[in-house]
Amino acid sequence: MAQIKTKLSCFINSCNLFIRVVHVHVFAFIFYLLILSPQVTPLNSITPAGEVEIGKEADKDIIRVYGYFNDKVLQGYINEIGQKLIKSIKDPIFEYHFKVVDSPEVNAFALPGGYIYITRGMMAYINSEAELAVILGHEIGHVTSHHAVSQMNKSIASALLTIAGLIASQEIRKEAGAWVTITTQLSQHILSGYGREAEMQSDELGIIYAHSSGYDPRVTKDFFRKLKARERFAGTGYHGFLATHPDTIERIISSEDKANIIAARGGNLERLEDKFKAKIEGLPYGGDSNNRLAKPDRYIHIYTIKNGDTFRAISKDIAGDERVAFEVALINGKNVDDKLTEGEKIKVIMKKP
Repeated sequence: MAQIKTKLSCFINSCNLFIRVVHVHVFAFIFYLLILSPQVTPLNSITPAGEVEIGKEADKDIIRVYGYFNDKVLQGYINEIGQKLIKSIKDPIFEYHFKVVDSPEVNAFALPGGYIYITRGMMAYINSEAELAVILGHEIGHVTSHHAVSQMNKSIASALLTIAGLIASQEIRKEAGAWVTITTQLSQHILSGYGREAEMQSDELGIIYAHSSGYDPRVTKDFFRKLKARERFAGTGYHGFLATHPDTIERIISSEDKANIIAARGGNLERLEDKFKAKIEGLPYGGDSNNRLAKPDRYIHIYTIKNGDTFRAISKDIAGDERVAFEVALINGKNVDDKLTEGEKIKVIMKKP
């Protein structure tokens, strides 16, 4: 219970820190919309150029808060898969940027204008390149569907009107709440998802983009099952994903049905499990979200199953701690008592010497 509370506290603190930091740059951007760009009024939709400006400015804050993961090979790999997915989109209107951020949280998110992030914590929970493609495709879906700015236009119209009326007066300082509304809305949607309909739409787009790029989209169900299991373990969800919520059950069933239908169209669909796992050999695991200077003392090791191996035996003999057996099973998308197949490659959580 103490471990769950600690992890939840870390997640909340990092979210709050991001919200505080991003206020400054979004404030500047809204000022640009209202003063320097008079053709854009508070009642108009934010233009694609405006989305790029929001993403470009907020990207600086993301890197400042979470940190850029210093691994050129992994960064290049993520960008390679992301750009491959973009090729399946007809006439994309944004230039896309894919980055791994140095956070133990299990998360992936997108900013307006084509800025997409995945945490190293999420990388530890992924089991195949196909699964990675579905996740990145989901985030691309948020961008192509303009979910962030759509929510902003709906949620902060009154705040924009308030600011527009006061921008040239000294009364602006009395309306700080309106500014907080603008920036907090953006931050909360980025970190917590965009609501049932938007998330289901992005689930479908992620499946379509992955399939169009040659990946087996049926891995979607494996990813969702891991999220359900992890929520019980860690006490935090991803993109509004709550294992006990009725909308979540509908989302899982809907995504699985859509993946099966799309996969039935045929094609040489790949999962590429071993390729992905080779890319994350040595990946730092865990750590303190509130202290980036404190380096994780654990890492991911890829182990090949031998005859008679169990998660408990592997955790004891290879990782040196049988108590991590449940967590090792979890990051591999399995139950601790599942039978293992000889020759299969799994992720093991190792302690640094």
